[in-house]
Amino acid sequence: MSLDRVACLEAFRRAVELCDPERLVAGAKAGVLGGLIDRPQYGLALGKAALKMARGFGPVARGVIVTNADDGLGVPDGWHVMIGAHPEPDARSLAAGEAVIDLIAGATSADAVVALISGGASSLVEWPAPGVTLDELRARVAACMASGADIHALNQLRRELSAIKGGKLARLSEAHVATLAISDVYDDDLATIGSGPTIGHRLGDRASVIAPMRLFVDTLEAELGDFDRVAGPLRGSVEQVAGELIEAWNRHGGELRMSHRHARAFTMRGPRRGRRLGWGEPTVALPEDHGEGGRAQQLALELARELSGTWPASAMVVGSDGIDGPAPAHRPSPAGAFIEHTTWDAIAAAGIDPERALARCDAGTALDAIGALIVTGPTGINFGDVMLVG
Repeated sequence: MSLDRVACLEAFRRAVELCDPERLVAGAKAGVLGGLIDRPQYGLALGKAALKMARGFGPVARGVIVTNADDGLGVPDGWHVMIGAHPEPDARSLAAGEAVIDLIAGATSADAVVALISGGASSLVEWPAPGVTLDELRARVAACMASGADIHALNQLRRELSAIKGGKLARLSEAHVATLAISDVYDDDLATIGSGPTIGHRLGDRASVIAPMRLFVDTLEAELGDFDRVAGPLRGSVEQVAGELIEAWNRHGGELRMSHRHARAFTMRGPRRGRRLGWGEPTVALPEDHGEGGRAQQLALELARELSGTWPASAMVVGSDGIDGPAPAHRPSPAGAFIEHTTWDAIAAAGIDPERALARCDAGTALDAIGALIVTGPTGINFGDVMLVG
């Protein structure tokens, strides 16, 4: 029996609720701030979870929230909401960068700056380093992303090109800075989350990862109940990750042709036992003439090829933030996709060559043609991607 799409999406929804950044910040703020909690507080909330993190922290003397979408639910006293650009910075990101610089530079030694950082902050807030134009920064970062570089290499480049990342923002203030970070980085490295704008290792500053990247998959696993975890985090190209997921599923039975990419097939017989749950951040190397989609959609299409025409099986690949890749031109942004062993042939029957769609990184177009995309809207969290196979 393959996965139930409705049940999997309901488990995903519940996991999103349980990983609420508002609750996480409210529970952690006193311990992270320590003695700084009694000082006048200037607030920075940067990233896809910024709105909820600011609500969890509460009122500030003055604060700036920079995120990718305003949910319209309001914010505590003292906070001002700005919208930046993602996944590439633009003029809105520069305006946010200017506001953030102005705020932190205005804090005195008698104040405290509270920085609430989550995934997406690297693009949403930007101010290029002296001698670097926004166009140059965008081009170099886009080329790095298109090459399939991992998050550490990508954010290292961002730190080099930026006047505020890599602890440079904190150095603009006389005040001590307390950073509360929600991780979207597989090793929870504070300097990599949001490119570490306030992680400068200054005497008196405080910083903590209040939620590791694995929190979401741990929560989802508890909600699903009958899935076995694939050792992770899963990294590398989407092709590599697809192979690891299929091989992990095969090790516990099933009747499945695998390694389709290499035209190598074999059958494992016996009762299929269990279902597989993975997590991580696969990478995608974009061709120059690429189509629409994101890494979750690309991985889902890879899995559709691997599962094509074999044992009745299915898979779901979803970004925890609810937004996978750049926004499509003429349809809502998907979170990922749900595919079945019939998906590959269904795409072909719809008049789209699935092999070409994979090669062009046009998975979104192919999966949309057969209703396989999952649209949730922004979730307000960002813990990487989850993958289910069963």
